Amino acid sequence: MNRARSALSNLATFLLALLLAFFIWMSASEMQDPVRTRFLEAPVEFVGMPADSALVDAPARQTVQIRLEGPDSVLQKYTSDDFTATVDLSQVPSGQMISVPIVVNMLRTGADISFITPEQVDVLLEQQVARDIPVALDIRGSVARGHNQGEALIDPPTIRVSGPASRVNELDFALVTIFLNSTNETLVETTRPIFYDLSGRVASVTGLELSQYDATVTIPVEESAGFANKLITVSWTGEPAPGYRLLSVTAEPPSVLVEGRPAQVNRLVTVMTEPIDITGLTESFQQTAVLDLPGSITIDPEQAVTVTIQIEPILTTSTYNRVPDLRGLRAGFQAEVVPSQVRVVLFGPLPVLDALSEDDVRVMLDLFGLSEGTHSIVPDVDIPDRGIEIRSVQPAAVTVTISPALEETPEPGDTSEAPGGGIAMSAASPVGPVRTAGITPMLCYRASVTMVTPELGNICEQQQIIQ
Repeated sequence: MNRARSALSNLATFLLALLLAFFIWMSASEMQDPVRTRFLEAPVEFVGMPADSALVDAPARQTVQIRLEGPDSVLQKYTSDDFTATVDLSQVPSGQMISVPIVVNMLRTGADISFITPEQVDVLLEQQVARDIPVALDIRGSVARGHNQGEALIDPPTIRVSGPASRVNELDFALVTIFLNSTNETLVETTRPIFYDLSGRVASVTGLELSQYDATVTIPVEESAGFANKLITVSWTGEPAPGYRLLSVTAEPPSVLVEGRPAQVNRLVTVMTEPIDITGLTESFQQTAVLDLPGSITIDPEQAVTVTIQIEPILTTSTYNRVPDLRGLRAGFQAEVVPSQVRVVLFGPLPVLDALSEDDVRVMLDLFGLSEGTHSIVPDVDIPDRGIEIRSVQPAAVTVTISPALEETPEPGDTSEAPGGGIAMSAASPVGPVRTAGITPMLCYRASVTMVTPELGNICEQQQIIQ
């Protein structure tokens, strides 16, 4: 008896110790991986929809919010893809608004769903129908004068609309509006119709299935008998001033509507203006033109025709050879320039180039601060600002040799050309020729020539002749 009591006491002690150990383990585990709450959203899918039925006013995207509870390490692994939320429509009657529960299933274990919201959704099922809605045409405005409007064509004439019966059956027609603003040729336009209900109000077709969203309208437009559009041909005489050319001749409007007997109108190929004289003109101009019409042809309606004549200068090139001007050559020095001339090619209006004088095109060499020696200088070309430009300068650089000026200068008419075709120039040149005096012996200046020997007398005579 005592043994049984002792064994029972030991078992109770063991169970109590085991329970305490379990609670201690649970407490330690919860401290390391605490139980938390997390919210996720999952999309709702409608399933089991009966054949020939449609869901009325269903939201574009229905979702359900799910609250999960479980260890934090487990909750972090869950995503929206681990849940399915479905609404079963197989038992929903047609034509009645009814609440259907949302069923959420978990595809991963380890956490519990404490609740979902919303728990149910209101749905309305209706019979799916399809109707051909006629397309009507509203034409506003009119075609141009002297033209006839043919019968309009609409493609397609009807648009098939599918959807819930309550929405499809309320549609009456689809309207296409076309504007004619004095149209003078066949009009083809593609536009989107606007649907109207049986009450004449604009109806929305969002969520409905349409066989075609756009409609193409063709409206034939033809000229009336006795009316026709004819192009205007501008007639002119003479030629612009020399150095100028005729660039273009245009008429605004480019054509006019003429009226007359059909046979005469058909024979008329173009409408001519009275001649416009452009003799000696140098600039563009505009003027109102007078049309030269046959006697029985008139313009309908009467309108002014403006002719624009554009005249511009002839653009060309011209070549000028110039001897460079030296600037800044130091006193007492001379400069040798090779080559001696620079060729300048100018581009611009021919009248301006022809009017240039010799002094209008100048080539200069800047020698300021240059010392004795040989230098490569880029020519500086000076031209007037008259709408011309420099196309080329040859050579691009000239060779200038600076040296001390010679004491003797050449006689008049003696031009010394530097080797290589250059020309030598000095900073200062004496005025007039310089004459070198001969050397005469002092005995020739004595008062008494009797003391001079015959040989010395001959020398004195020769020196006087030289002088």
